[in-house]
Amino acid sequence: MELLRFTGLERHFGAKEVFRDLSGVIRDGEKIALVGPNGAGKSTLVRLLAGIDRPDGGTIVRARETRFGYLAQDSAESGPATLRAAFEEALTRGGALEWQMRATLNRFAFAESDLDRPLTEFSGGQRTRALLARTLLEEPDWLILDEPTNHLDLDTVRWLETFVARDPRTYLIVSHDRYFLETVASSVWELADGELAEYTVTPGRAYTEFTAQRAERRAQQQRAFDAAMSERERQRAVIAELRTHGSHNYSHVRSREKALDRVDAVDAPRKEQRAMSVALTAARKATRGIAVELVDVTKSYGAPLFAGLNAKFARGETVAIVGPNGAGKTTLLRIIADELVPDRGNVRYGVGLTTASYAQTTVDDLPAGVSAADAVAQMGVTGEQARALLGRLNLGGDAVDKPVEAFSGGERRRIMLARLMAQRADCLFLDEPTNDLDIPSREALEDVLAAYDGALFVVSHDRYLLKRLAQRVISIRDGRATVVDGDYDTYEKRQHLPAGTSEARPVARTTPPNGKHAAHEARLDAGRRKRAVDEAEKRVADLDAEKGRLEAQFTASDLYEDPTAVTALQLELERVRGESERALAAWELAVAALDALGLD
Repeated sequence: MELLRFTGLERHFGAKEVFRDLSGVIRDGEKIALVGPNGAGKSTLVRLLAGIDRPDGGTIVRARETRFGYLAQDSAESGPATLRAAFEEALTRGGALEWQMRATLNRFAFAESDLDRPLTEFSGGQRTRALLARTLLEEPDWLILDEPTNHLDLDTVRWLETFVARDPRTYLIVSHDRYFLETVASSVWELADGELAEYTVTPGRAYTEFTAQRAERRAQQQRAFDAAMSERERQRAVIAELRTHGSHNYSHVRSREKALDRVDAVDAPRKEQRAMSVALTAARKATRGIAVELVDVTKSYGAPLFAGLNAKFARGETVAIVGPNGAGKTTLLRIIADELVPDRGNVRYGVGLTTASYAQTTVDDLPAGVSAADAVAQMGVTGEQARALLGRLNLGGDAVDKPVEAFSGGERRRIMLARLMAQRADCLFLDEPTNDLDIPSREALEDVLAAYDGALFVVSHDRYLLKRLAQRVISIRDGRATVVDGDYDTYEKRQHLPAGTSEARPVARTTPPNGKHAAHEARLDAGRRKRAVDEAEKRVADLDAEKGRLEAQFTASDLYEDPTAVTALQLELERVRGESERALAAWELAVAALDALGLD
């Protein structure tokens, strides 16, 4: 069933054309991810589809007797004064019951006392959660969500991810959260350069398949373009040859010229957004020495955030700080950065360590009233060097002479990154560095940070970034900070492994167990742990075999005659290698859990 069809859609603002001649269909049961660079017109398109704005051309036909819910990117667009008013509107529109409102209140971490608070007093994350809750309570037949994961913590994003993936209704979702899209999307629409391209993908591998299909499509476009250009050159060469030899057969020459005109005109393939050619360089090469040591660090704001935190972090190490909103992630980062004093304990730096911070509130940290070039030059480089740094971040030309207030949020993030580059610090403290960045900019920033040779502490909800960069994790939850000696995948596995296969803390008993019962439970537990080891070991072996099979294919001499096949094989090998690494980590955890029993 078609829920919505649009044809020849056109939108412009003054002389600027956002897009024209866009067409597409939204069908029942689809999960559509709308992606594209900032400024491509994603929010403009969904506002047209939602009926908020009118197109300058084209038609939109919606199925009768179906209701859709719309979550705007800007929560200020929504009118309810309080959370209670928002929920009551939803109950009236959708027919949900009072108990569902209470359950939603709890699901989105609101207290009863929040119901009558003005929404204007809520944080950005709270407003997003409130309006998302209202949209779901309206029980629409299908939904349009514009950046629904903005400002949400990882726990809430995971819940929403699972909810959307299992919900049979149709969704059109704009998001820069690649992990979220990877999990839920069944189709990807890419809006770029005024064109809309559609890709069919598999939920669970959606973003990975989209990038592979896009690469293949652009490779095909390049081959078609190259072939057309070669044919045109061949026709021109034939015509030139006829003219050079003074052919008087003008009809023959004219025939060739007409053949040249008939060669299909093929558009040049779209150029990829130029990657940010950036190098973050530490003042001295990373060594194995200590960068930061935490000694009994404790902090409370009414309730304890964390207490007695002791840890050592080496130069060149990347550490992720994760936890729910309000758990104290930014507080801990500021303590480590020496911007906030702990209630107890202290932070020690390695000898001669220089540091720099990248704050979540970028606008507040940039000096007001100065140009982008001057803001970078203030960090100790010449004006020419500042312009070069900004140019490498795709902020070049006369634009760098504009005041920093004239730049978008994502552009200000880039200016902050240029300021970091200018400092050449040995240790960076980054608080939500990918906020306000589109997917191409996020991926480029990851490349920059992956190549950085200093110590790095990062607070982020971007799981793609965390999975790529983090070597250790500090998890803050329920008034406790725990250091995980493993990467982000290891942390995730420990969060979700069933009891008996993880390094779960022992649970205190209120009464001593019966001896026979305890022995029986111990045998069952040992059996479970042995099976977990066997299953994990088989998974590792299967993936190793698959990896070997793929690597063997690279020895085939005819493979390299088809660049597309090489690219596809490389992508598949990278996927299997990633799964193999995760499987090995799971096997190590299972073995450690079994060894903890002390069995012979």
